[in-house]
Amino acid sequence: MGADPRSVGRVTSAASWPDGGGPRYTFFPSTEAAEATAGVDSRSLARDLLGPLFNSMPVGVIAVRPDGTVLLANKWLVEFFEPFVLDEATGGMQIDRSRISLPDGRPVPPGDLPLERCLSSGQPVGVHEYVHHGIRGDRTVAVDAVPVRDERGVILAYASTVVDETVARGFVDQLGEIQHELDSHLRELSRVHQLIERLSSRSELPELLAETLEVVAELNGADAAAIFLEQQGEIHLASSYGLTADQVRLIESLDSSDLYTTQRSLLGLPTTIVDVPTEPGLSPTYRAALEALDAVSVYTLPLPNAGGAALGSVASIFRSVRMPSPHQRQLVETCGRIAAQLIVNARRRAKDRDVAAALQRSMMQTRLPEVPWGSLAMCYRAGSTGMYVGGDWFHAAALPGGRLGLVIGDVVGHGIEAVGTMGRMRSALLAYTLPAEGTAPPGPLELATLLDHWCLATELGEGSTACFAEIEPTAGRCLLASAGHPPPLLVDRDTARFVHRKALGTPLGMQSLAEPAEEIGFDLPSGSVLLLYTDGLFGRRGEDLESGLARLAEVAARELRDAADEELQSACARIVRACAPELSTSDDVAVLAFRFRR
Repeated sequence: MGADPRSVGRVTSAASWPDGGGPRYTFFPSTEAAEATAGVDSRSLARDLLGPLFNSMPVGVIAVRPDGTVLLANKWLVEFFEPFVLDEATGGMQIDRSRISLPDGRPVPPGDLPLERCLSSGQPVGVHEYVHHGIRGDRTVAVDAVPVRDERGVILAYASTVVDETVARGFVDQLGEIQHELDSHLRELSRVHQLIERLSSRSELPELLAETLEVVAELNGADAAAIFLEQQGEIHLASSYGLTADQVRLIESLDSSDLYTTQRSLLGLPTTIVDVPTEPGLSPTYRAALEALDAVSVYTLPLPNAGGAALGSVASIFRSVRMPSPHQRQLVETCGRIAAQLIVNARRRAKDRDVAAALQRSMMQTRLPEVPWGSLAMCYRAGSTGMYVGGDWFHAAALPGGRLGLVIGDVVGHGIEAVGTMGRMRSALLAYTLPAEGTAPPGPLELATLLDHWCLATELGEGSTACFAEIEPTAGRCLLASAGHPPPLLVDRDTARFVHRKALGTPLGMQSLAEPAEEIGFDLPSGSVLLLYTDGLFGRRGEDLESGLARLAEVAARELRDAADEELQSACARIVRACAPELSTSDDVAVLAFRFRR
């Protein structure tokens, strides 16, 4: 039903082709028919044999001779470029070029199709993309063209292939969408991980709540936010973000029963108020309070603990009619679950800290001995969190012969265990300094040795430090031994100096592994102050010890030189506040000061 496949045609433009007739298709003979054909040359036979193969290919194939006459056009090409016309009388072939455009919609310039360019240049033309505006819709096609040469390099024909990229492009687009979705999920997972890190870095409850509100506002674009917590049946505002002091006081003045959205959150119900002025069911008091907060929309979520019970709620406040998107809500819910568990942990740590601090204070010396030739003062501040409550301690005792014994120490570790070790160590020290009647108490170096042996025997407190001082008033002299402890500071009218620069001994429990400890003596000028302290007074993260000690010397000199005896206690407290500001990671601090008077 088609033209003789050996007929000669030329590629012609749409303008030169006569109207009418509609598309006709070229069909190639079967292999058997080709073999039975007499007088056919080898090239014609090859073409006839390849005809069925080309017609079964899912891509378009067209070949022309060097003079531009059509050698073959397979079935796919004819059907795809419908109307594609091959005239039987003249051998002319036409593709409606008006249906072909560049990807950006511009028409294809004359002579710019790959086969046309290949014919004019005799060189291969790489893949170019076009859009065919066919009866079945727009299709993206990839077209190339190459010259076909014999073994001598002579061009026998020019061939062009046409590939429908639409399905493949759609698949690529689908893959791109899937990849975009995966990338989005990965970004969100990364963001949630960052949120967890931000929240987990806050060990204290106030800091944790403030960080939670900042994260919530960042996630859903809230203008303000608040966290309410329930405790012993009462609801209280625990933290706020983006609210003025007057607005905070207004919320705190509300009765728990007026907090509508939080009451619902305690039942595990999220609550949305899209438009405060028109929302039905709000009490006049609550509506007035929200309007005073400039709240137009409110979104409240429960803070569920691990068991599912709500600890309270987190409220997002918008100052225009707006609600978080479903995706934003999901992120805020995740943040709320994480924050709720961290709140539980922070409360537990705070309780542990209170227990540890109370235990430590109960073991501290509350009354200092009185001596007629001097004044004693002390200051102790527990660590700011449970993990920083440690084993800092001090001891002062009047000794036989009118002497005064001073000890300050720092037990390795933090928490209840360190406090227990401190209590046992101080009890051992008391036993050592209360010898049998008629027996002289041990001196500073001997005390250091005894406590060293105690640590080895009990396997407690190894690595702890302590400083032992004994003051003899008649001579105005001090004997000192140290087990790896920071050096005491001596402040008089003219100078503030550390009484030793090199270590006098190793920490407790380690003397057997090092050189023997030594004992030193020095004079105490009348009116001078001897300051014993633990490392929490001068150590700061990221700062070298020398800088911390220099700051301590400067502050102590300023506070102690002109302080009257009755002001010694308050001067010690000021030194602690200035040298060791109370932070979320503050270590515990112990200070023992003695002013000598002749």
